[in-house]
Amino acid sequence: MILFRRDILPGVIIVILLAFIFSNSCANTSTPPMGGPKDTVSPVMIAITPDSGAVEFPLNDGEIILEFDEYVVINEEQKHIFLSPPLHNKPKTKIRGKNIIVTFPEPLDSITTYTLNFGNSIADNNEGNLFPSYTYPFSTGPYRDSMYISGTISHAEDLLPAENVTIALYKENSDSNLFNNYPAAMARSDKFGYFILRNIKPDPYYVYAFNDINYNHKYDPDNEKIAFLSDSIIPADVLNKELPELQYVSEEDTLKALRRPSQLSMYLFKEESETQYIFEAKRVQPRMIYIKFAASNPIIDSIVFKNVDKKDIIIESNIKRDSVVCWFVDVSAIVPDSLKFAVSYRKTDTLDQLVPEIEEFALALPKKKNIERDIDEEDKKRPDLLEFMIEAEPQLFEQDGFRLIFDAPLSRIDRDSLFVTYTTSRGEKSPMEYDISIDSLWSRIVSIVPKKRLITGEEYTLEILPRAFTDIYGKYNDSLISNISLPNNEKLSTLNLEIIGVSGQYIIELINVTRENIYRSYRIRNNTTLTFPYLNPGEYSVKITEDKNGNGIADTGNLKKRKQPERIRLLLLPDGSPIINIRESTILVQTVDINDIFNDE
Repeated sequence: MILFRRDILPGVIIVILLAFIFSNSCANTSTPPMGGPKDTVSPVMIAITPDSGAVEFPLNDGEIILEFDEYVVINEEQKHIFLSPPLHNKPKTKIRGKNIIVTFPEPLDSITTYTLNFGNSIADNNEGNLFPSYTYPFSTGPYRDSMYISGTISHAEDLLPAENVTIALYKENSDSNLFNNYPAAMARSDKFGYFILRNIKPDPYYVYAFNDINYNHKYDPDNEKIAFLSDSIIPADVLNKELPELQYVSEEDTLKALRRPSQLSMYLFKEESETQYIFEAKRVQPRMIYIKFAASNPIIDSIVFKNVDKKDIIIESNIKRDSVVCWFVDVSAIVPDSLKFAVSYRKTDTLDQLVPEIEEFALALPKKKNIERDIDEEDKKRPDLLEFMIEAEPQLFEQDGFRLIFDAPLSRIDRDSLFVTYTTSRGEKSPMEYDISIDSLWSRIVSIVPKKRLITGEEYTLEILPRAFTDIYGKYNDSLISNISLPNNEKLSTLNLEIIGVSGQYIIELINVTRENIYRSYRIRNNTTLTFPYLNPGEYSVKITEDKNGNGIADTGNLKKRKQPERIRLLLLPDGSPIINIRESTILVQTVDINDIFNDE
């Protein structure tokens, strides 16, 4: 059991929000209407009945009246207004004059402290100026519970703040509570992922969070994300009016919002379905079948095609094995209009058990796309022409080289028909040694990577002679040349990361501050120095994933197994910021201590 104090401030989670918040903190301005200056003043509440914090509130037919200095409206009532702990029927609101009247359609529980949360639902009737987020506490007993818990919640995959997420407290540690029972107390996170659970008892609680899409106060694993703490907690701090956690914070006041104390850090993730069945089966090409399973790692006993020998089939799958592709190698065999096959696998039954199942399919030929255009005789391509894509990016070239993507697996690669050369800035051209690698999952992806250390300003050329590649259908390529030049801009910079404290497997990525672009990625097992070259001046962040099983991806969590998602964190600078400001024409060296980053919990 963990005991939390108010003065615990996990700066790790708060500061990582800076990049996201700053990018959205600028407000648009608009021209005032012709009638005069625009009203920008929020409504003022001039009275409330009963007073905030009332006790002995009636169990039946009680009402709360909020009186304002002007006419107001209620926006998105379902999203913003909720009662904690919730009732089966939501509170009802109506507007009468300048008053908001709240009633309860069912009896309240006896000797219970409630909080009625209005969020950002109240605004003036004319200009829509918001009344500050408001919470009204009251009790049906002689006293009011006064403890609280504060925290932040972020999306596990990118650490961006998770807004409008329900944080729920339960007295018992049973997953069924989330599906069948209402929480003992609840709150919702704001724009910054911040939340505060108010007026609760000093009892042990189990903490969960979910993005309650349908606002039914219960977790729906098919559509919603989840977060949970592994241990129970006991709130140890008492509410008072001077708490910084309770002070009003404008959505534009980023710095004040991020300075609020936080006791808990939670990470929201989407569970993978454990209900196994065939989600989809389709014929993408005449000789290629795609099968999609609903859950990862299906138990497949066999895939049998009618009139096709299994030795003439290549079967590939992705890292989670939930996507399977079947290729037909024998090009001499006639492809039927309707391709029949059967999949024998373990399917989830009504008792949530895996049982043997055989599903049969008959898939028609894919329809040809109708393209209306004139084709000259010289533009007609031979039917056995092997076409493919070549990807080569300067920032990734040292790692990936030339990346060739084919439509089907290859049956032959003629290395003697492949040449890599480099041309210096003086125009001198020389051959280069290279490595060829085939993707371990998708054999139609081939990488040709130069062995020599690459130099900025040089041009690298891949020359492909005819018949260098032949696929399983007997198609072969024509000659092709691909060039790439490494940047020689004096303003470009380099970031070197000295990684220490490595004990296990990790993924290190350089990303932009909005977490959308990855400039380079490394997988490491030992202390090392990583180089990120050819960087334009700007702001970057370093994302670190704890890859426990070494599969190269961040695995999600599982509520039933009490498994948290694999941890993802950002490198924080000494000032607590996750933003690395790289100036032009610099070589920046930064030490990354993995122990410091992952020993914060």
